[in-house]
Amino acid sequence: MSIFEYNKEEEEKKLRKAEYEAGVEHTSIEIAKRMLKSGKLSLNEIADYCSLSIEKIKELNI
Repeated sequence: MSIFEYNKEEEEKKLRKAEYEAGVEHTSIEIAKRMLKSGKLSLNEIADYCSLSIEKIKELNI
């Protein structure tokens, strides 16, 4: 991208979207941790409910 193509509004929009997505993932991880702690759901169920991968759930379960 050249300096003449810089669009401040577009860059701020991209930044807000990235921050939002990071917040959503953080919240999903915290919920998944609580679900794991309860011991009432399988890894597959937690992954489905939290929209996280099985691998990510397994990392939290270590």
